Amino acid sequence: MIVWICTDMEGLAGISSWDQCYDPDDDSPVYAFGREQLTADANAAIAGCFDAGATEVRILDGHGRNQNHGFMLDRLDARARRVWIAQRNPLRWEGLDADVSALAIIGQHARAGTIGAFLDHTQSAKVICRYRINGCEHGEIGQMALYAGAYGVPLVYVSGDEAACTESRSLYPGVITTPTKRGLAWDRCELYEPDLVRSHIRRDIAEALRRVEGAGSPETMSPERERGGERGAGPRPWRPPMPVEVCVEWAWTGAADGMAGVPGVRRHGARTVSWCLSDPRDVFCWPSDSWHPKV
Repeated sequence: MIVWICTDMEGLAGISSWDQCYDPDDDSPVYAFGREQLTADANAAIAGCFDAGATEVRILDGHGRNQNHGFMLDRLDARARRVWIAQRNPLRWEGLDADVSALAIIGQHARAGTIGAFLDHTQSAKVICRYRINGCEHGEIGQMALYAGAYGVPLVYVSGDEAACTESRSLYPGVITTPTKRGLAWDRCELYEPDLVRSHIRRDIAEALRRVEGAGSPETMSPERERGGERGAGPRPWRPPMPVEVCVEWAWTGAADGMAGVPGVRRHGARTVSWCLSDPRDVFCWPSDSWHPKV
């Protein structure tokens, strides 16, 4: 069983401020503390995967500010294989392919516009107001689930703040989640005890993976339409019929101006544009001179 893990930082245990995730100084003690939390949560998840019988764990440092340098390599569990971006335009993730049995997401935040979430955003904080796939509100959790679903890989586990966990369960019934904190305002939260959270991450991700073997055959479905599921059966891959529509509302008109002239992009108002994807793996691509949707 191969497990592919994507990490972020805002939803990590122990993280309670913007600077811990985004301080521009690589040598800042505050940012170093954030990297320590990232490595500790990653190690808990890796251990849980092997507890459940994983034969290989592939792990991506998915926090953009880190530029693949977030893990403290002298402390990261050496049993995991680090992966990165395989190619750009179109973007493809290294090691996330049909050989993978399950997708897990560690340290995630809720989608943009979520009340009661800590540092909620989609891709770029304060830039994107709403992000929809086929008319349904999504964030980075949904983007990653759609990409993995192209290979028949289900999202089975998420750790993050309470709002991110609620989002995951509402869209992907059967997903197991571990809450790390409770959002009080956009930049304030109540942390849960980090060591206890990490013990839960290890326990919960192992339980999620043990369900994978009992999952039924992948079905084409949309997460907003699926209801329930038998206990003991893992979540199914998200494989909606193609094409799917991506619709983005930006925080300012200029962003929509820049995309509106790209072939295949439709404009719906001053700040809102949409385009269609024929390949779900293109969900991380943005219309530009380098990439545009097939018309």
